[in-house]
Amino acid sequence: MKWFLKLWSYIVNPLFIPSLVSLWYFNFNYYNDPESVQIKLYLIVILTAAIPLLVYTMLKILGIVNSIHLSSTRERITPLLVYMILLVILLRGAFRDGLHLSLYYFFIGILIATLVATLMTALRYKISLHLMATGGVLGFCIMLSFTQGISLLLPMALMGVVSGLTATSRLSMKAHKGHELIFGFALGLVSQVLAFSYSVT
Repeated sequence: MKWFLKLWSYIVNPLFIPSLVSLWYFNFNYYNDPESVQIKLYLIVILTAAIPLLVYTMLKILGIVNSIHLSSTRERITPLLVYMILLVILLRGAFRDGLHLSLYYFFIGILIATLVATLMTALRYKISLHLMATGGVLGFCIMLSFTQGISLLLPMALMGVVSGLTATSRLSMKAHKGHELIFGFALGLVSQVLAFSYSVT
């Protein structure tokens, strides 16, 4: 069981979540601009997964980080700052057309959560980025259901299971304390609510 929990921690790495959510969103959501969607997906994958992985590799070679999980607060500062910059580039570049606003607010929520996570890291508090990601996806599903009037009970239930399994995995690996997992999950979820609340005001 421990090998599976360790593997699971790699599978649900926060870097992969935005790309997977974007693919899911465009899969069920109607659109009539396939070229725009394709460009957005390319930019999302490049800016939220490919470049961060490249930056991690460089930091690993330089000895600044030791693990993809960024085990210490010292290791987290640079990757989080870089990730925030990449998110701003994504928001200003990929969504200039004013389309797919739900996904735009999803990334606004990620930016809010990442900003708070960076500030907490500077204060030497290591929240769970894994749970921040899964909480963010659950929050996105809740707000998407609310703003678009569609039932997303199955994805919500699935994210509840994924979050529970991820928390178990992180505890099993002794990567976090319980309050760090709870805070991370709450931060991810609340950030989405805040981002979408702006869209409905």
